[in-house]
Amino acid sequence: MIPVRLPNTEKQRIEILKSLQILDTPPSEQLDRVTRLVADFFNVPIALVTLIDSDRQWFKSCFGLSLTETPRDISVCSHAIMQRSVFVVPDLRKDPRFCHIPPVVEAPHLVFYAGCQIHSRQGIALGTLCIIDSKKHKFSHDDEQKLSDFAKIVEQYFHSLEETTYTRKVEDSLSNTESMFAQTFNQAAVGMANVSLTGQWLRVNPKLCELLGYPEPELLNKTFQEITYPDDLNTDLDLLQDVLDGKIETYTIEKRYITKQNHIFWVLLTVSMMKNSQGMPHHFISIIVDINDKVSIENELKNLTDELETRVKDRTEQLERMLHLVNEEVEQRIETQNLLNIEKERLKEITDNVPALISCVNHQLHYTFNNKTYEDWFGLQTKNIVGMYMPDVIGKTSFRAAQRYIEKVIAGQKVSFENTLPTKEGIKYVQTTLIPNRDREQGEFYILSLDITELKQLQQTLIFEASHDMLTNLPNRRSFIDTLNNMLLDPEQHTWLALFFLDLDGFKEINDSYGHEFGDKVLQTVAEIICKSVRQNDMAARLAGDEFTILFSHSDNPQHIVSAISQRLLQGLSEVTHIDQTPVRLSASIGIAIALNDDLLKPETLLSLADKAMYQAKQLGKGTFCIEYHS
Repeated sequence: MIPVRLPNTEKQRIEILKSLQILDTPPSEQLDRVTRLVADFFNVPIALVTLIDSDRQWFKSCFGLSLTETPRDISVCSHAIMQRSVFVVPDLRKDPRFCHIPPVVEAPHLVFYAGCQIHSRQGIALGTLCIIDSKKHKFSHDDEQKLSDFAKIVEQYFHSLEETTYTRKVEDSLSNTESMFAQTFNQAAVGMANVSLTGQWLRVNPKLCELLGYPEPELLNKTFQEITYPDDLNTDLDLLQDVLDGKIETYTIEKRYITKQNHIFWVLLTVSMMKNSQGMPHHFISIIVDINDKVSIENELKNLTDELETRVKDRTEQLERMLHLVNEEVEQRIETQNLLNIEKERLKEITDNVPALISCVNHQLHYTFNNKTYEDWFGLQTKNIVGMYMPDVIGKTSFRAAQRYIEKVIAGQKVSFENTLPTKEGIKYVQTTLIPNRDREQGEFYILSLDITELKQLQQTLIFEASHDMLTNLPNRRSFIDTLNNMLLDPEQHTWLALFFLDLDGFKEINDSYGHEFGDKVLQTVAEIICKSVRQNDMAARLAGDEFTILFSHSDNPQHIVSAISQRLLQGLSEVTHIDQTPVRLSASIGIAIALNDDLLKPETLLSLADKAMYQAKQLGKGTFCIEYHS
């Protein structure tokens, strides 16, 4: 079975299951009635209410099956909880994700599966209501809706458990609420304040006074308007009015304050409104977070990279000098055996306390010396490594990657290179230096390997963040433009090019109605639909806002492929009716440019054609696509 990735909310999902204390509890008659009704309604032999634990799926209600649980790694429901709609597999035997799992290839020889997610009150999928049969079923959109309706009934059972659990916790903590709030307010690591409807500071915590540089009495005599940077004031006031008018419940913006010392200070401000017992606006609650450190962190990351490189260089030089001394010590062994033993102990103490791999290997690639770090990394006793064959210690894959450098050091050349080693703690990136013994008759060389995993991970993170959009995880504008330019430079490989422009219809109204946080969820949903609609090697990217692109090449005119992708996109968008239980209607205007690649074709030409086609689609009534050809 192809393993399914874990949900982003996996940790929170498991915590909710544990807090409900429902796993391994007796069956529920209420849920058993539902599974019996579902099995009868859809005319299937098996209906289950499953909960996906960390390593298993457990059946809270089980109709038509004698099992109570199965391993998670052979669970179809583990895939179902990752979906945003009913998950239907018409024939498990033909699906590469499930065709090899025991319940399919062995008794009861399952064939059909349909499952609908069961969500917590927070919208996190805990499990499924699913139906299973050993024969095929036709499952219409209406059937999916009915299964979803049954799942909502099951959800009410779990929501009731959550409410009971939450009520019990609330009752237990009521007596300490005021004290905890005061401690939180006064000791919070972020600025907190109560602000009047006119902007007067009513209550401020010490952190806010520290951020703004004002003593508490002096800050309470001011309004937030007085210390707001003028260019940011109107935006803040407009959003504040939207809260008062009931258009939004809360908002978060980045803005600037002017401190008492007349410094401009960037903060992340979140504002919500408190009402009195009559439901009328009473005051605002503001949370102020210092974001000046973002620039500092970026500088610190650069400094860390430079520092790591310097440390690697310094350590390499230090250890080279040390190994040189070791060689000199070994050359003196003929003077006295007694002195040799003393120097060996001294060397062992030094090398065993160096946080790097240090070893000596003969030209037949057998270890003649190694420090204790080998034991820490590979779990082999130091004394047992001497005499071992090099690939048996560092692994055949790592050895093959280092083989050409080993040939050079055996020839008398000092070399350095980067490699990976499989250790007890996982794969480590290392900077390895191979140093030949100056006495060629000894037939050996020295190895020094420094752990640079932290530096590599930092480099990979910086590269990913520079080329991807953090909201949708799609490639960003820079990555898209680079890919387009590379395709244009290789007409032989990329004969025909197709470039899509997608612009969401009515996205501004969604943002205005539900807020930017919901708008972000819409963009994430659209990104998922785009990824499902394109082919494996097609490039989907987010340019900015609600603008997305798709780019691919083909050996022939790809008009039929373009039309198929566009129809899948529009169909996928139209099938989204709710996001986080909020009703939405999604559509897009899609413009496509198709061109035969040649030396005269420019990126601006393709972009302009796709943009033109997109506006034609909007003029045709939106929710459609238009194609422009480059002549």
